[in-house]
Amino acid sequence: MASGNPTLDAAEASTGREPLNPQPTSPQTPNLRTSSTSQIPTSLSSLPSGYDPFILPLDLGSRTSSSQNISSLPSANAFEDLLHAKVRPPGPARAEEVGLDIEGNKFAEVVEMVRGEVDSGQVKVYKVKAGVGKVEFYIAGLDLGGERIVAVRAVG
Repeated sequence: MASGNPTLDAAEASTGREPLNPQPTSPQTPNLRTSSTSQIPTSLSSLPSGYDPFILPLDLGSRTSSSQNISSLPSANAFEDLLHAKVRPPGPARAEEVGLDIEGNKFAEVVEMVRGEVDSGQVKVYKVKAGVGKVEFYIAGLDLGGERIVAVRAVG
């Protein structure tokens, strides 16, 4: 089967077999919805198109007792590390914290929805630059009772 990639086609022609790792037929997007124990809150499951709600578990049970004192949302660098570990975006991603009033309160309604779903009331907006010219906004809230970060990714 010709893939359109000369290197893969040459490998197939020389061995008579298809390569073990052919290119995907369509772009692969990360699955942000995590395990069944981390349910998306019902108020966030009815967001308009362009918003993708998800849960990032904090895995507090695997930490030492001295590091279980999480009381605030992560810094931009720590959020970037969390994205790489849990979401696994393709390629490098750089995060920075932005104010809650970003883009003329474009996300104000979503910020309030996330704030209503977390017991701490703490919400931050992170601007994540992934790849060339691709920017996503993550509205994240810290839910200490559920040991998770409840977040919404603004796409498109």
